Amino acid sequence: MTGYILDVLPVELIIQILAFVGYRDLVTCSQVCHLLHKVIEQNALLQYTIELAASGMQNGPPSAIGHANRLTALRNSQAAWNTLQWTGTKDIRLLQGNLYELCGGVFVQSNQLGGLEFRRLPSHFRSIDEHVWSLDLPDVNVRDFTLDPAQDLLVLIARPLLRAGIRNARMEISIHLRSLTTGEEHPLAPKPPILLHDLDLRAASLSFMVQVHSDHIAVHFISHGTAPSELVVWNWKTGLILLNTYSANLMAFAFLTERLILVGGLGDVGIGQLCLFVVDLDSSNSERTDFDVADYRCAFLYPAYYPWVRPVNFLIRSDPSTNWSPHPSFQVPFSIGTGSRLYIVTIWFMQGEEISPIDLFVLSSTLLDCVESLADGERHVFEWFEWGPTGTRMIARASHSHTWVCYVYGAKFITSPQGTREGNPGMLEMWDFNQLGIRRDRPREWSESQDVQWHVGDTSTLSRRIFIDEVRTTLPYRIIRRALPASSKGMPIFFTEAMCSEDSLILVDVSCHSFSVAPAGSRGAFVL
Repeated sequence: MTGYILDVLPVELIIQILAFVGYRDLVTCSQVCHLLHKVIEQNALLQYTIELAASGMQNGPPSAIGHANRLTALRNSQAAWNTLQWTGTKDIRLLQGNLYELCGGVFVQSNQLGGLEFRRLPSHFRSIDEHVWSLDLPDVNVRDFTLDPAQDLLVLIARPLLRAGIRNARMEISIHLRSLTTGEEHPLAPKPPILLHDLDLRAASLSFMVQVHSDHIAVHFISHGTAPSELVVWNWKTGLILLNTYSANLMAFAFLTERLILVGGLGDVGIGQLCLFVVDLDSSNSERTDFDVADYRCAFLYPAYYPWVRPVNFLIRSDPSTNWSPHPSFQVPFSIGTGSRLYIVTIWFMQGEEISPIDLFVLSSTLLDCVESLADGERHVFEWFEWGPTGTRMIARASHSHTWVCYVYGAKFITSPQGTREGNPGMLEMWDFNQLGIRRDRPREWSESQDVQWHVGDTSTLSRRIFIDEVRTTLPYRIIRRALPASSKGMPIFFTEAMCSEDSLILVDVSCHSFSVAPAGSRGAFVL
């Protein structure tokens, strides 16, 4: 009966109906019905819908670029990533300002005069032109910063000021909200466009981790043990504080969604166990609260480690935020979708005098599926066996920088098999955790090559060196590997750090021993 109905329906109507179904339904339809398979295979809009979902992308705003051309550009873009074949290179001189940021395809460096120099990285497949501009910031002594190009937002953290009082002194932090393009006050920020926060005077050695997610700005004030670290979240458009918490055990954070924040550290939920806590901003308040006694939505336990092992540092990296989209003025044909993000949680363990990093690769969908399984108001601690073995990969030797930390974008992680920081002789690896893409692209017959390595159905095993029990994890991923070609001078390309954005790979040589893209003695960067 279904086949008969389809036979008498106009093809145009069938296409209109199929345009409203999702990726899985389109794939199912193409597999169970010959007519639907033919319609789907021959229609650019339906193929584009499938390709968007499989690559973790979303359609861009309406423009003169039609579905057929968008489909071609998207396929070419994905083919380039899947083979690490770039369309061009660009040398960028690294400045001596000691601050940098890479966000939304914009690479920013501070200069020696305290200003910022911006470079929008080009994209061949998405027709983005390179654009360079700079901002002088004479009224702000910038200590750190971040940005969100989608909202034309520049967040500047000024150097702390000591404020003397009659009864007590305080250290004041001011956070300035500016336009990314003009450097002026952001039009959507409160008046005055400055967020203020007081810190413990004991926090002499202070660093910051700053993230923007839609209307929210979160700042982790890291005191490095001299005082409790603090995490504060503001609505930057109203200036209101949504979360204000502190603890010596509060070690790292990242936005999981606009409403949920992932916090890493030690807690009282397990002895000798690290936790990833999920904090719900809708249930928090502006009162300053000890995180050790604060409410949290749920927690994810790590495996128990030996009592003589001590975690000394903690970092959570993910980019971009889960609902991020480029500024509409870019008119890109497609961009990263709002689907699952890869989180890389790095913990450095000290054992005697030796420090060993352990990386946990986990998708946001793994964590959110657990969160969404809870009843309203239910608070739950997920044991390691409930989420870790099948939902993560825990690896002891994943190589990445501790300074140039923009090594993850979407579901991609960029690294080098020989390791960075020592000067790598031209070998790149991209680890891809996009589950739909892996299922679609993996050969039906077992296949292994020098350029692609599939980790589907295998197990990563950590011995009992740090954790009490052997740790086994199985989240599927693939490694795409490529040797870099020689430089224009015929010499191998060396780099010490690797980063990535939506359209580019960025290789950094902080020593300039291998190739020079700036005056002799300065540092160099290579953008792919």
